[in-house]
Amino acid sequence: MDTSASLAGSVSVTCLQGLVEYLEQVGVAPVELLRPVQLTPAILTQRDQRIAASAYLEMLAQGARLSGDPHLGLHLGEAVRPGYYGVLGYLLMSCATLADALHRQARYAALVGDLGRVTLADEPPRAGLEPQVAHGWEPRLPQQRALLAEETLAGWVTFGRWITGLDIPPTEVRFQHPAPADIAEYQRIFRCPVRFGQSDNALVFPRRLLGTPLGQADAAVRALFDDYAERLLVRLRQGHNVLDRARERLAAQLAADGPDLERLAGDLALSPRTLQRRLREAGLSFSQLVDETRQQLVLHHLRDPNLDLTDIAFLVGFSEPGSLARAFRRWTGQTLGEYRRAPHSMP
Repeated sequence: MDTSASLAGSVSVTCLQGLVEYLEQVGVAPVELLRPVQLTPAILTQRDQRIAASAYLEMLAQGARLSGDPHLGLHLGEAVRPGYYGVLGYLLMSCATLADALHRQARYAALVGDLGRVTLADEPPRAGLEPQVAHGWEPRLPQQRALLAEETLAGWVTFGRWITGLDIPPTEVRFQHPAPADIAEYQRIFRCPVRFGQSDNALVFPRRLLGTPLGQADAAVRALFDDYAERLLVRLRQGHNVLDRARERLAAQLAADGPDLERLAGDLALSPRTLQRRLREAGLSFSQLVDETRQQLVLHHLRDPNLDLTDIAFLVGFSEPGSLARAFRRWTGQTLGEYRRAPHSMP
């Protein structure tokens, strides 16, 4: 079974900068945000660096706790700027039409953060309504799903208004998570019906808007950024960085002899101290790397109906299914049975 896709998961420092800058404006010091994952503010100057997705999600949770903002995701999305998307932001701005920009966003979203899957699809026809499309996002990790979905969709609306010059509300917005007690802030930001407990997270809008020309379109600049983004994506998918290679080697260890720092370092041609330093730079300790890798492998294996829980426990290095069940509840807040019965659209 190919598990390479399940072991990806990192976020660009440019994306982290957006989180840090917004929270600093509302009184959360960067050092307080970074401390739980043992990063220092120096990471913010390393724009080409990537951190583990799990570290970013922990900082999101920390930001919500420290800010006391129950709508942090919406407000992060509302505050988004092109620079937070790095290369992708400038590529989207140079596209000829909104359709061009959204197709490129779907292709290159992982350059910003490998946190979910972007889709763009026609909506089923509705009586009395012109043809619609759904711009969707499916999270790939169980942590902070609601917060991330709200940040993503609010960010798309903000960025879309900025690059098109149009201030047209979506037809509707859908979220998978349950409705909060007060939806006034959702209505202020989206200015359209907002539906909760849905099968997807999506912005729905008229299909004709895909043809909207973008004010900063530049074919030469687009070609330049297209080429650069493609090279970055290939490098990201090949897992050239230490974090990705460590996850892949560790996945093999888990099913064999169990996790071992010195053996993993040797497999990567590094000293144990250097490996630990590289992991710290990505916001992880070795024990956190083991836990994160197990979690992602379990989520991947649960989609294979031919594997029972004993098989999965063995494949990720647990001695028996009970240990797997306890870890899974800690990761997701669900039982294994609840998760397997729920629909999941990602492969």
